[in-house]
Amino acid sequence: MDINQSDIGLLIALDAVLDTQSVTQAAQRLGISQPAMSAQLGRLRKLFNDPLLTPSGRKLIPTVRALEIKDPLRQLLADLDLLVRETAQFDPHQTDRTFRVIATDYSHAILSAPLMEVLAQEAPQARVALLAFDPASLWLRLERDEADLAMVTGMNVPEARQRSGLKESYQVIQRKNHPRGQKDFTVTSFSAAELVLVSPEGGGFVGAADAILADLGQSRKIACSVPSFLLAPKLVANSDLIALIPARLAAQHRDDLDVYDTPFPSPSFTADLLWHPRRQKDPAHIWFRSLVAKILATV
Repeated sequence: MDINQSDIGLLIALDAVLDTQSVTQAAQRLGISQPAMSAQLGRLRKLFNDPLLTPSGRKLIPTVRALEIKDPLRQLLADLDLLVRETAQFDPHQTDRTFRVIATDYSHAILSAPLMEVLAQEAPQARVALLAFDPASLWLRLERDEADLAMVTGMNVPEARQRSGLKESYQVIQRKNHPRGQKDFTVTSFSAAELVLVSPEGGGFVGAADAILADLGQSRKIACSVPSFLLAPKLVANSDLIALIPARLAAQHRDDLDVYDTPFPSPSFTADLLWHPRRQKDPAHIWFRSLVAKILATV
C-alpha cells in the first residue's frame, strides 16, 4: 500500500488520532463510529508499517514514528486547507470559522468588545478565541496555525507579515477623593506619589517613564509591581497609590477614577499585527485582519 492508493480522509483521520491519542475521541471529532475509526487506524498502521499508537496502561501513546509524522502532517493539512480556501470566495455572513488572536490582556481588553460587536453583524456564525501572549511560543503558534493573528510590541519577527495596529500613550490614574486633591500633576508631585508599576515580565520596578524622569532630574517611588495593566485600576481605586496606564484603558475607568495627562512627555508604544506568510492570500484571513486593523484605528 502507498499513499497514492489512499485518500485525504485517511490523513485527516491520522491527524485526529495523533492529536487525541484516542480512537474514541478521534471518531467523535470526525463524526464517525468507533469501529470505522479503528478500521482507518488499521489501514494507517499498514501504510506506515508502524503501530503509531501503542497501549500504556489505560491510554494510548504515540510511537517514535508517530511523533515524527505529527507536525509535518498538521502542516500538510493546513496547507491543503489553505489551497481550498484561496480558490473559494469568502462570505463572512456564512463562515463558521474560529479566528484566534494572540495578544496581551491590555490589547484584548481594547479589541474584544468592538470586535465582537462587529462580528455579530458581519459574521454572526464566526467565533473568536483570545489567546494569551507568550513571546517565546508566539511564532511557533502562528507557524502551526494555532493562531491567525498576533498583536505585538517591540518584537522583530523577520519571517512574519506585518501591518500597523495601534499607537498608545499613557495617562495617570488616582482614586476619587484622593487626599492629594484633584490638581493636575506636576513632575514634582508625580515623583512624590507612591505608584503601582506594571511589569509584564513580572517583578520589575523600572518602566518606560523612568528614563524620562531621570532626564528631568527626578525619580519615582514604586510601592507595588503587578504583571498586568488590568490589575492597576482596581488597586488604585482602593488605595492612595497612583499608576501610569495606557490612555485607552484609562478612558474606560473615568467614571470610577480620576484621570490626568502626564506632567512630562508621555512614553508611548505601538501594537502591530503579525501573521504567518502562509495566510497572506487567504480570503478569510485578509477579511479578518483588515477588520481588526480597522477597529484598532478607531478605538
